[in-house]
Amino acid sequence: MKRNENITGFRKFLLYVRMSLACAWRHWRHPAALMKASQLTRIFFKHKLKRLASGEYKLDFYLPRYPSQAFFIALEDKVIRRPPRPVSVVLSISKTCAYKCPHCYQRKDDSHELPLPVLLENVRKMRDFGIVAWAVEGGEPLLRFERLEAVLSEIAGLEVWVNSTGCGASPEKIRRLAELKVTGVMSSIHSVDEKTHDAFTSVAGSWRRALEFLRECKKAGMLVGFNTVLDDREVVDGGIDRIMDFAAENDCDYVQLIHPKACGAWAGKVFDKQLHAEAVRVACAAQRKYNSGKVDIAPILTAQVYEESSEMLGCCCGGIDRFYVGANGDVQPCEFVNISFGNLAEVPFETAYARMRKAFAVPCEEWTCERRAAEIAAKAGEHLPIPWRETERLVSGWDTGTPTRVYDKMGIYR
Repeated sequence: MKRNENITGFRKFLLYVRMSLACAWRHWRHPAALMKASQLTRIFFKHKLKRLASGEYKLDFYLPRYPSQAFFIALEDKVIRRPPRPVSVVLSISKTCAYKCPHCYQRKDDSHELPLPVLLENVRKMRDFGIVAWAVEGGEPLLRFERLEAVLSEIAGLEVWVNSTGCGASPEKIRRLAELKVTGVMSSIHSVDEKTHDAFTSVAGSWRRALEFLRECKKAGMLVGFNTVLDDREVVDGGIDRIMDFAAENDCDYVQLIHPKACGAWAGKVFDKQLHAEAVRVACAAQRKYNSGKVDIAPILTAQVYEESSEMLGCCCGGIDRFYVGANGDVQPCEFVNISFGNLAEVPFETAYARMRKAFAVPCEEWTCERRAAEIAAKAGEHLPIPWRETERLVSGWDTGTPTRVYDKMGIYR
């Protein structure tokens, strides 16, 4: 059986040439669109290219597979459609979870679930609107498998990832994920040390369970990877290299490195600015290193601080490239920005989305989750996210920041 393969160097260059020609063929009447497509895809040339066993390619962890229909929809949304639409959504289907991770961005969320018919109605709306990349999660989605299965049935064939700890997994559930054409599965691994990880989740056996779950998903034909939160000190002290080596030992395809956020359970938390700045520098350097042809290691590192840097696409929240829908239906700019533009049990998706896009009209370099953390924490009550009426007052005075370089050059948000 063919295996997934990372591609660098001249072979990667040839693929990009082929891809440009394919885009030109589809859009021969739009030479300006071809130029914009070239500007955008050139950004992802900095990444390792992953050739999948299916013969498709992954340019970037957050982009649909090339040459899938989802890929071309995502590209066309950026270079032709005005205004551009977001590519992806992070969708929580339930807050049910046995773990007590200290950083949890859902810790203060309302525990009520959006009724399944309402959830599915809005999944169809987002799908038909053009959202082609989905990260479906909980809580723990495997513990509410009937909801997960129903959602996945509506978006089968798109770029779909499931975030799961593996808690509640079974051979039957894993087989069903594969049948529903799930692209990949990400599981939380926050340390190479079992005891340290289990202490983080407060659940004995969580480390082994996650690794076993990923192994079985890999056997079933899905991509697999780690969702990893390392604190700034761990990053500076070599934690990225250790987690990358460990991911390679476990035959992972990706490591998504998530930097600590002052949101959710950590709302109001203050980080050492100097240490944080150094950790960002180290993580960006690691991203360049592990995505170069100089490092022969299977997993591809996706560090959020690099992916959202001015060198790449900047902060993509608020419906620029992505947004978040919580388990109870609140539409948020992203999972790390605890403000709501409306609850889908109360307002149509179109209304919440329009409010959000008005507030986040232009993509900017600054990270909203950091820049606005203190303001959000000051308004936070017992529960998060901050409801729409309070959000409306809060965002009315926000300065959008410095426009993201690549999108500014493309001129697609003017």
